[in-house]
Amino acid sequence: MSNHASDQSNRVIVVLGLAMALGPLTALSFGTKYADEETWERAQAGLKNAQPADMLGRYGQGAGPAYASDRTLQDVLTRSGVFDEFERALKATGNDAVLGNADSYTVFAPSDEAFAKMPAEQREALLNDKQALNQWVARHIVPGKYTATDLMQMREARTLDGDVIAVGPSVSRSGHIGVGDAEVVKSNIFASNGIVHVIDRAL
Repeated sequence: MSNHASDQSNRVIVVLGLAMALGPLTALSFGTKYADEETWERAQAGLKNAQPADMLGRYGQGAGPAYASDRTLQDVLTRSGVFDEFERALKATGNDAVLGNADSYTVFAPSDEAFAKMPAEQREALLNDKQALNQWVARHIVPGKYTATDLMQMREARTLDGDVIAVGPSVSRSGHIGVGDAEVVKSNIFASNGIVHVIDRAL
């Protein structure tokens, strides 16, 4: 084969290669340029109506559900049957009335199971010392209404008695909320005047 014929053959291969590589891009370009009006409008409508993924949706919403409008935080804690020990402490300190008024609070409530993790003598000593008990209860209540989404974006919170506790993403379990040395095991129990988050141990 002559050099001329070889060069010509190589040029044909190069041209075919470029055509294969650029063909789809060219088709795409011409497709968007010459697409009929109806097709183009449908595409634009699809983009306009597309909803981005809600990355934090699983941590709850800011607005409370309708069922929460007729119950206070006091109602939530007294009617559940799983916060009997915490409710006992609330009543002993008078804070149950605080959770029944119109002000908004976020309560980190230890369940009876979580409360039982405290040594018996420590529980009894706490219940027999009203000042210490009042401080302990106040440590579980934060003024303001904070959903799980809010808590995940925080680093600390100021409690009812002015103390500061660590709040935010758990350092030990990814995707969980940490509160002091406890973790939230159930979040976003809404009431008309706040939110309850159940924690796995007393603070």
